[in-house]
Amino acid sequence: MNVLNIAMKEFYTSVKSKRFVVILAVYLLFVFLIAYSIKGHFLELTEPQVSRTNLELFGAEGDTYMTPLSAMLLLNFTFFTIFGAVMGAALGADAINKEVETGTIKVLLGHPVYRDEVINGKFFGNTLVLTITILMGYVFTIAFLLMMGVPLDGESFFRGLIAFIITLLYTLVFLSISILFSTIFKKSETSMLVSVGTAIFLTLIYGIIVTLIAGHLAGEMPPYGTPAFETWRENVKLWEQRLHYINPTYHYAKLIILIFSGDRITNAYAPLSEAFSFGFNNLAMLLVALLLPFAFAYVRFMTSDLR
Repeated sequence: MNVLNIAMKEFYTSVKSKRFVVILAVYLLFVFLIAYSIKGHFLELTEPQVSRTNLELFGAEGDTYMTPLSAMLLLNFTFFTIFGAVMGAALGADAINKEVETGTIKVLLGHPVYRDEVINGKFFGNTLVLTITILMGYVFTIAFLLMMGVPLDGESFFRGLIAFIITLLYTLVFLSISILFSTIFKKSETSMLVSVGTAIFLTLIYGIIVTLIAGHLAGEMPPYGTPAFETWRENVKLWEQRLHYINPTYHYAKLIILIFSGDRITNAYAPLSEAFSFGFNNLAMLLVALLLPFAFAYVRFMTSDLR
């Protein structure tokens, strides 16, 4: 009950804050602008088809089955690759050290409440905030398509729900990292800067650096069109894949593409069992990226001096 009470208090505090209102408004605005700018494409998409989706910045690509709903959801979740990371980082950046700064942690622990209940309650409260935000974006996407008279298909709707769960897991990774920073830095402003900076680096900057480093590690580029050039290009791709593998953003983007993956031969969705088989390692890496920082944050908070 203590964990639930702390979680609900954290949820209420986050939802009524100006930070959450601004973040949610910006998110829904961008979703609307994206949907409105490509609504003509949806109306022309009378026959679903398999097309190549290349998220080069995140190191992921693959064939996806494009229906009006899956195309819109894919755009939505792709945008959330950056936005969700920043939002998760912003919510947890001051979860612990702000309580210490204001002195409310002493009042809280003065009640029959254990430290593990505090950090777990903070995590679950912000998890609820992220769940509602992602769900609102999902519902908004479907409502917009219905208002335009675009037909929806049940398979894309179901796969969108799976993508919703994966998206929540992805944002929790950055929530976990930011809570760790909140236990490391004493000032909430510092942890906020580092947390949001880490999210921006991993989603926007890391992919560019990977491209530069991979080209350097593959050696000098041979003349274009020669067999040696093809070998060099394959080496570049191999190094890019190795470097992207340590980034949770890559695993999320890969999973989203696999969820909506298509089969060119049948011009239909690839079986979900096949997507799960190919994406098992990506899902495992996301879980590790979530649990490892939170475990360190848990240990540090349990052993730290809160005076």
